[in-house]
Amino acid sequence: MGKAVTFKDYMKRVFVRYIVALICLMFIVFLAFMLLNYRLFVVKANTDCNQTVSAFVAGQWTVYQQGIKAFAENAELKNAFSAQADLREVNQQLYEFSLSQQLKANFVLLNQDHEIISTNLYKTNQLLFLTNRTVQEALTRLAGAPDMTYSGVIHIPFDHGQKSDLTFIRAVQDGGRPVGYLVFSLQEDSLGVVMRNREADIIVITDAFNNVIFSTNNLLIDSLGKYKDDPGDASSLVLDEKPYHVTTNTLADSNMRIITLLSVAQQQQIVQFGGFFLLGISCFLLLLIRFLADKITARHLSSIDELLYAVNECRQGNIDYRIKSQSFSEFQMLYDNFNSMMLKVQQLLQSNNEMAERKRLMEVKHLEGQFNPHFAFNVMEALRYEILINPEQAARLVVAFANLMRYSINYGSTHVSLQTDIGYVQDYLLLQKMRYNQRLEYVIDIEETILPYKVPKLLIQPIVENSIIHGLENSKKITIRITGRRQAKQLVLCVEDDGPGLDAARLAALQAVLNDENAMPKRIGLYNVHRVAQLLYGQEYGLTIESVNGEGMRVLLKVPVILEDDDV
Repeated sequence: MGKAVTFKDYMKRVFVRYIVALICLMFIVFLAFMLLNYRLFVVKANTDCNQTVSAFVAGQWTVYQQGIKAFAENAELKNAFSAQADLREVNQQLYEFSLSQQLKANFVLLNQDHEIISTNLYKTNQLLFLTNRTVQEALTRLAGAPDMTYSGVIHIPFDHGQKSDLTFIRAVQDGGRPVGYLVFSLQEDSLGVVMRNREADIIVITDAFNNVIFSTNNLLIDSLGKYKDDPGDASSLVLDEKPYHVTTNTLADSNMRIITLLSVAQQQQIVQFGGFFLLGISCFLLLLIRFLADKITARHLSSIDELLYAVNECRQGNIDYRIKSQSFSEFQMLYDNFNSMMLKVQQLLQSNNEMAERKRLMEVKHLEGQFNPHFAFNVMEALRYEILINPEQAARLVVAFANLMRYSINYGSTHVSLQTDIGYVQDYLLLQKMRYNQRLEYVIDIEETILPYKVPKLLIQPIVENSIIHGLENSKKITIRITGRRQAKQLVLCVEDDGPGLDAARLAALQAVLNDENAMPKRIGLYNVHRVAQLLYGQEYGLTIESVNGEGMRVLLKVPVILEDDDV
């Protein structure tokens, strides 16, 4: 068994444990919040942005692929390569197509000799286009494969906002042979407008060979125009000493890669600031709770100290001590219950003392009555004649007298079975019958089923004695009838005589004495029986007296049903 600790020390430990648990809970909640914040505002936001950009780029790539193919098969465009062709209608269609797209494009229409016959490029940019080696290589390749559309990165440093990287080129055939070429080159500024104000901090578009088509950050492009910090399959990247979350998506049709980078520097700052803040709060709370624990416990546990003091006073025998009122309702309830318990203890002690005193007086009275020289002389005198006349009857009287004396002075048990107590009453009536002879008759009618029930010792005999003494005062003869029945959970014993009875005034006076808890009447027989029954079992038990002047008296004794093996 562990060493006992005081409740104050226990409460201080509990305070510290709760604070530590609260601190751990705050850190867990904070980390869970930051993880949720990272998932929602970094990972999900970057993924959504990447999907949006990917869908847009894929859509525009498809539009230009289908558009350049449709133009290459257009009859009006084919006629534009003849010497007398009117190019205004063709130029109008190419302008409208280019301007109708979200990503604007530069268009160039070349004849078979790679000469420009229609374009929206400025003069200076036209020369840059014609002298670009990658463009010439693409035109030469398409001459041998006129049904193919070239799409790829061609870095041409156009001026005046016409700079472009992604270029579409297709040969225009007439009669199965190439008669010219159509070129669409997407403007980088137009792509930049569309990519502006996206959720991602950096957006990079590359082809299958890692050539950069578009980038919102030129620091990611090397001298060869390639993406120099390729993250591969990694989901994070440190760029310029700043961390980024990376999402990469490869378009199935064009093999272009869409790479979006979202800075996590703000989340890092929140984690660092929140961690230091929680750490500071935790240290403050731990220091504060250790400083205030003694004051808190001393103030709020004073109620327990008061209760402990009251229990100690009670243990030392001071049952008159009462606890004063308390502001806390729970402790006030304890105090009230303690005070009520002490009051009940006082009442029980008083009742037990009174019951013991009255039982003592009852037994003393019985002893005095049974050892009364006159009573003993009458018994001995009757025995003298009975021995001469009827020895067997004399023997029964001797046995009854001995049983009566033995039962009267036996202090071993306060409760006996009804059968035992009725046996004592029978011995008593037998001796009284010998004394009063023809003047006394009695009948005992007790249900056999209630004989095992327990009753207080010597509780019936005083009622019988009262009937004999007061019934024969002014009568030549009386008959006493003793009955016993069970009514629900009560045992009802009745002692009834046909003596002179009581008038209404004397009956009222006797009932008033029985109801007075502090009465000390001269004739204490009936009163002691009544008080002992009430002290043992409660106010609903005891004696009920009925009498009519000249017609006898009826005394009912009510006690609870108690079996022999029940605790009393």
